[in-house]
Amino acid sequence: MATGARTDTGRVRDGNEDRYLVREERGVTLLAVADGVGGSSGGEVAADAALVELGLRFFGAPPDRATSDALAEAMRDANAAVLRAASASGHHDAATTIVAAAVRADQAIIANLGDSRAYLIRDGASRQLTEDHSGEMAHAITRFAGDVRGIQPDIYVESLRPTDRLLLCSDGLTRHVTPEEIAKAASGEDVRVAANALVDLANARGGQDNITVLVHAPTRGPTVTSTAGRAVAFIVFALLILVTIGGAVAVLFAASSVPPASSARPSPLTASPTASESVTPTPTPSPTSEPSPTAPPPSASP
Repeated sequence: MATGARTDTGRVRDGNEDRYLVREERGVTLLAVADGVGGSSGGEVAADAALVELGLRFFGAPPDRATSDALAEAMRDANAAVLRAASASGHHDAATTIVAAAVRADQAIIANLGDSRAYLIRDGASRQLTEDHSGEMAHAITRFAGDVRGIQPDIYVESLRPTDRLLLCSDGLTRHVTPEEIAKAASGEDVRVAANALVDLANARGGQDNITVLVHAPTRGPTVTSTAGRAVAFIVFALLILVTIGGAVAVLFAASSVPPASSARPSPLTASPTASESVTPTPTPSPTSEPSPTAPPPSASP
């Protein structure tokens, strides 16, 4: 996963009351932007307390708890943390917006309070995922962390594609930059370049408020084609091993069933002459040694 992040004071404000969080543990990335309100240092106190508590509580939730429940509970804990920090610091009106996203693989759970926003950029177009909690007055918010009445964040669930971009920002960006311009800048490969470009554009158009931008690229999981290709390669490899082993076994079996070759010395079981016999054939008797068929038999004595 990759996240580009930048926060900037802008061209008008003396200090920066925006804060952001990027934290990854156990395969989950938690992203958040807080835009502190309350004047003086009250906004900084609220934004700091909110995001510290948000991270601690979210990652401290039991592993079997649903991500959406863990994020909503962490937002409520962040509200309590802001109230404690406001009381301890003397800034009793300190408060902050929060927009947060918990990303696991191809799923994002988004929660928000106030007018800090989350956008999904897909196929060159941007879509606002969150709804502003705004009042009738300009930049007035109706939901925020630091509310003594308690809070109820909105929760959204989105499926992400490998080429999507998830963008979180404070209203210092959206005061000056249109959704179309956000989509164009955030669609590039380098999310850090995108975050810098958007902050620079807001500043070039006046930078009337603090500006914070997070641009996140989801994990690129293995495609179906590559997975199938690896499966086919494994099957072919296994078959080659089986053929090789089978061939070796066949050769060994054939070799064990062939009789040994005859040696140059005759075997005692063959019909060759014995040691008492002459190796040379007996000559045929001469014809002259046989009696002549015309010779009269010897006469008997009287």
